[in-house]
Amino acid sequence: MRYRIWAIVFVASASVVAVAGCQTPDQQGWSRPNTPLPMAVAPTASASAKVIPASAVAPAGESASGAVTAAVLPISPPAPTGPLAIADLEQLALANNPTLVQAAAYIDAARGKALQAGLPFNPTAGIVGENIGTDRTAGEWTFFSLQQQIVTGGKLRLSRQKYEQEAELAEIQAYAQRLKVVNGLTAAYFDVLAAQRTVENERLLAKNAEEAMKTTEQLLNLGQANQQDLLQAQVEASQARVAVRTAEARLRQDWVHLATLVGVPGLPQQPLVGQLEPDGPALDRDEALARLLQDSPELAFAVTKVQQDQTQLQRERREPIPNVTVRGGVGYNYEARNPTAQVGLSLPIPVFDRNQGTVRQAAADLARSQAEVTRVQLDLQRRFADAFTRYQTAREQVENFRDEVMPKARKAVELYEEQLKARRAAFPQVLVARRTVYQLNDEYSKSLVQFRRAEVEVRGLLLVDGLTAPSNPTPPGHINAAPRPR
Repeated sequence: MRYRIWAIVFVASASVVAVAGCQTPDQQGWSRPNTPLPMAVAPTASASAKVIPASAVAPAGESASGAVTAAVLPISPPAPTGPLAIADLEQLALANNPTLVQAAAYIDAARGKALQAGLPFNPTAGIVGENIGTDRTAGEWTFFSLQQQIVTGGKLRLSRQKYEQEAELAEIQAYAQRLKVVNGLTAAYFDVLAAQRTVENERLLAKNAEEAMKTTEQLLNLGQANQQDLLQAQVEASQARVAVRTAEARLRQDWVHLATLVGVPGLPQQPLVGQLEPDGPALDRDEALARLLQDSPELAFAVTKVQQDQTQLQRERREPIPNVTVRGGVGYNYEARNPTAQVGLSLPIPVFDRNQGTVRQAAADLARSQAEVTRVQLDLQRRFADAFTRYQTAREQVENFRDEVMPKARKAVELYEEQLKARRAAFPQVLVARRTVYQLNDEYSKSLVQFRRAEVEVRGLLLVDGLTAPSNPTPPGHINAAPRPR
């Protein structure tokens, strides 16, 4: 008889669980909607467009048991040796920059929330017996029960959906972080290139000063110069040597900054290959602005946040729909020698608590996120105007140096050297002309790096800070902060 009772309990339990399971048919195998992310262009050393797909963001995985695995970046490749190109540095940065690991972790966390929010309540099993063991009997009766709360109104689906949208927010954020890393690295790469040129130029300037000092000493011995001329030449040579050490220190500083963006602070200093000069047509203002407003991850994040808040408001409005609690059980009355069964159904009545406050909060959040879309659009246009103005100004300076100033300065040196050979010019005049070229070349390098930095910012959708940690898409304490089967 007791075996039959246990069989009845098993059947009743299976029936209750099956009823609950019908409410969330996809709870164990949910999949995130494949929402495409915007494409962006990151400048390389040649300022050519390099497309970075959203799929390049380090993905999170899920084990066979359904547990979400930690999202980590690929194992760091060994540091290359010899001259480095921008592609080598990007490979290292994408493997080592810690902010990308943080961004990927937010994706994993959001997917874990979605999984948790889509799970139904666990069933509750119980057993009750009366007067067990009295008069060496099994008791008057024994009752086995199973209880299951069933979430109604599609609330599990909406709860899961809002966290799936949070995962989309985290993916957009990770994509933006990748752009920040690549663009910030590219800007630092141009800083190092310019610093290398400055070191070379200062060394040439120091060499020129040393030659000037030696020439002045010879002229002094010949009676063609005085002591003041020699002292002035010695001062200039000393200043040139200090300038070389200063330039070398600045190169080391820029290299450390580059290495930190790469994520390998101990990366040995090595020469970089590439060019600073512009090698393509100038950017069109209207096209660049249109691309920014279309592809910006910041704007995509704001738009997706509106969608999530709409889902949130819909979810909170469903909350007053009562969840149904189903109870079933079987027992056996030993005195009457007959089995018994029981079925029950209960639900709360939303008389006082109809989730009014949370609905109001969700509506306010939606209004705020809708206004955020407009704010982001305006902010992007403001920042773009500043960045593009810097880009235009820097490019004009670069073109003026390249096409006017530097050719004329080099031509002057050539003429002085020809006159020196023809004995129509003194050697100090040649040294002064050379010094002028070196000084102008230093200013030219500064203009080039300003131009490249502005170009990276405009092409890179205004995202350049590669060491600022990404923020949590849902801050603690928000409605969405603690997923549960509501």
